[in-house]
Amino acid sequence: MTSYPGELLHMDTVGPARVALVSGKWYVLVVVDDFSRFSWVFFMEFKDKAFGFVRDLVLRLRNESHKAMRAIRSDNGGEFRNSRFENFCRDLGLEHQFSSPYTPPQNGVVERKNRTLFEMARTMLDEHRTPRRFWAEAVNTACYIANRIFLRAFLGKTSYELRFGRQPSVKHSRAFGCRCFVLKKAGHLDKFESRCLDGIFLGYASSSRAFRVWILEAKQVVETCEVSFDETMPCTTPAFELSGDDEEGTPIFEDEEGAVNDGDAGATAPAAARAPSATSSDDEGGPLPMASSSLPRQQAHAEAGPAEDAGEVTSEIVPSRQVQRDYPPHRMIGDIHQRVTRSSVNSLAFFSHSAYVVSFKPRDVSHALSDPNWVNAMHEKLENFERNHVWDLVEPPPNCRPIGTKWVFKKKQGEDGMVVRNKARLPGVSSKEGIDYEETFAPVARLEAIRILLALAASKGFKLQ
Repeated sequence: MTSYPGELLHMDTVGPARVALVSGKWYVLVVVDDFSRFSWVFFMEFKDKAFGFVRDLVLRLRNESHKAMRAIRSDNGGEFRNSRFENFCRDLGLEHQFSSPYTPPQNGVVERKNRTLFEMARTMLDEHRTPRRFWAEAVNTACYIANRIFLRAFLGKTSYELRFGRQPSVKHSRAFGCRCFVLKKAGHLDKFESRCLDGIFLGYASSSRAFRVWILEAKQVVETCEVSFDETMPCTTPAFELSGDDEEGTPIFEDEEGAVNDGDAGATAPAAARAPSATSSDDEGGPLPMASSSLPRQQAHAEAGPAEDAGEVTSEIVPSRQVQRDYPPHRMIGDIHQRVTRSSVNSLAFFSHSAYVVSFKPRDVSHALSDPNWVNAMHEKLENFERNHVWDLVEPPPNCRPIGTKWVFKKKQGEDGMVVRNKARLPGVSSKEGIDYEETFAPVARLEAIRILLALAASKGFKLQ
């Protein structure tokens, strides 16, 4: 347990991403202060760029505080275990601690922070259907918010308060991805020309008190404080929702599903860059620079051949990368290239089903006895009573009037509105439908009611039979 901010830093890299930044960056470096849990995120093209960001951060923290930094902690990845880190730590008198190979729990502080940030980012992207190419802005905003709202365990203070000694202000916070309107300040505007530009809120500026907004018309990020927000209205422009996105439902990062990347040397980036930009956040957790371009969304092409028989629909869809990774072909049972068929409802199936059900609802027992299908439904219910031993026939107690029973008939309908079953029930009631009740329900006890009864009996010492 450390005793002051900046005494120990935890760090780790995440990536590569499926969607690259416009500057060709694929990886995220996450750094966490052990005492305050204050975190920073930086975005890199290659893992071996981590040294430059760590060096700048360490030197900045040494200038901010009069207390000395003692150590840094990381995994055994090649981006951390190299001669540059070794020489840097030796010159500054820092201890470089490593976790055991393939043992992420030993670097658990930053591993848990990774999961927190990316789950927050995923939720923010899904809330207003923000395109996945803005994942870097979402991660940076998640870091900014987490530093200001999460309380440090046992200390009862936020990470921001532990580091800077004052409580943070969150009154300027807005919903990520919401619609916003930026004041237009261009000269020579017509009297009836619009005075605002439509945009999407993408976070907070790193070096000024401003918001970062994606302008839909110009397709670029601007930093401004003259903006109005509509947090209840997401952007529904098709070009904004679809451009630059990968297949929906797949993880943003290759190793997001839990793959351990300990021992990775400075890995090379994937082949082609696909989307927007960002740089590292500052000590305030501020957002990223501009994003202006993206490649088209990947399309999953489906092959459909002629049906072998009438009334059948065939389809084949290319599975996502996650499905291909989790379910390799050698683990499949049967021919994976065989098309899956499903029969559509035809006229023969409709009339075959209609032969066993009726579409009218009986008024009473005499009306139901006039149709053999309802008679079969009544016999089915009585047979269920006998098979399940629902009751035993006994003589009624003296001076007691038994409760009568009444047949209740119901038509069960399918999704298409077609009657699929005739249902007959026999509850114990003596009232009339439409006069004393609208619907009749079977007396079934809920599990919650049984639990409440048992808890009450245990607390009061009652005996249950």
